[in-house]
Amino acid sequence: MKRYGIRLTALLLALLLTATVCGCAPKIDGPDGGDVQPLDGEVPVDLNGYEFTVLDFDSGRWNREASGTPFYDAWLQVLDEVESLYNCTITATYKAPSEMFNTVQPEVAAGGKCADLIISTEWQFGEYLGANMMLDLNELDVNWDNEWWNQSVRKTTTYNNKSYVGGGSFIFDTAKTWLCYVNKAVWEENGFEDPYELVDSGRWTYDKFREYARTATRDNDGSGKPDSSEDIYGVVASDADLCDAWFQAMGGHFFKADEKTGHVKLACNTPRTYEIVEKMYNMIQKDNVYGFLGYGEVEHVQQFIGGGALFYCYMVGKDGLQDMEDDWFVLPMPKFDEKQEEYLSGVDHNSSVFGVTNTNEDLREVSILLEAIGRHAMILEQIFWPDYRDTYWRDSESERIVSEYVVGHGQHDLALIMANCGAAFQAPRGRLFQTVFKQAGPDYSSYIDTVEDAIEMEIQDFFEYDD
Repeated sequence: MKRYGIRLTALLLALLLTATVCGCAPKIDGPDGGDVQPLDGEVPVDLNGYEFTVLDFDSGRWNREASGTPFYDAWLQVLDEVESLYNCTITATYKAPSEMFNTVQPEVAAGGKCADLIISTEWQFGEYLGANMMLDLNELDVNWDNEWWNQSVRKTTTYNNKSYVGGGSFIFDTAKTWLCYVNKAVWEENGFEDPYELVDSGRWTYDKFREYARTATRDNDGSGKPDSSEDIYGVVASDADLCDAWFQAMGGHFFKADEKTGHVKLACNTPRTYEIVEKMYNMIQKDNVYGFLGYGEVEHVQQFIGGGALFYCYMVGKDGLQDMEDDWFVLPMPKFDEKQEEYLSGVDHNSSVFGVTNTNEDLREVSILLEAIGRHAMILEQIFWPDYRDTYWRDSESERIVSEYVVGHGQHDLALIMANCGAAFQAPRGRLFQTVFKQAGPDYSSYIDTVEDAIEMEIQDFFEYDD
């Protein structure tokens, strides 16, 4: 996650807000001799010096050595407040995602908890689930309906009436949620309508996305089709990640838990799914609007920065765009059609999720401190977005668009989280990519018909369903 320096006033405003909501709660001495007050509705508990341990892959979190910017200073504030109010210490160790399983598994197998909180990427976290190492988070004395917990993660990863995967304020997923960057000069040259009225009216749909991409595409080098960096493309992006985000933006899911039984079921075997895939296939394979510029992200962003694309799809915050000569603005990922109730998007598989190992016996302390950290870490996103406002956005409306249509609209799917748990979880997602961006052909439905029974059987075996 990229973080940029911002004016000190942003931090001061956030601190003022925190002080405002604290009310008249009792004061507690802070680590520097100052006063720390509980937040509104908070009742601190003396944990007698308990050490709350975290295993994380991102050294930017929990790190007392990282300071000097408002965002990092806000992290220090969170740690200091929780430690002072609850008489505890919070310590973290860091491992790369590829190394985390080999760190956690031996300790859990030996009966140890490894750490009170395990934070990893979505794609890696499934290894813990496959090894049956994680606690049902509902066993904790935590109110998961509180505003600091991510309800999309909770809903998606609740299956068999249990929840093993969490998301929240200290690992907010907005910065890993996909959207569309738009070259303002290319947009205006083509006479497209006001983009914000288009979004606000609910008319920013796949059909508009496709129409505008086709209109903007140019074969500048005269080769007969857009196929080089000299041409202008309707869309550039990292193809596999775009495939996931685009599919979910139009309401697609690979797997879902059945509302009655809680059992995980294949969810991409529906007529609506096949319509979504057909739309994606037509735009990429028939319209020639997508820039096949290699596998590296560098080629895509450079094409956009150089004025060679109308849309660049990526997560919030991309290095290089700050220095782009042309102005740009952002739009949410387009809806399937105007009947779709809200704008959605996919959250990247590198986003953070957390869990607690099922060998952890300190559930009282973990419950208390998870609620405390979640509550106090609400300040982090309040700091993060002013950062973008002051140093990143090129258009005054971009912050509003993200706030209203991107924050909280990111979707999650078990196919991304369980990617390393077996072929059944990989198959429908992999075939979608091969259909839309490779040469598998347009008939996604026939493929699903062929493999559906095998996938369902493997899922039943994986989750040990009796039926």
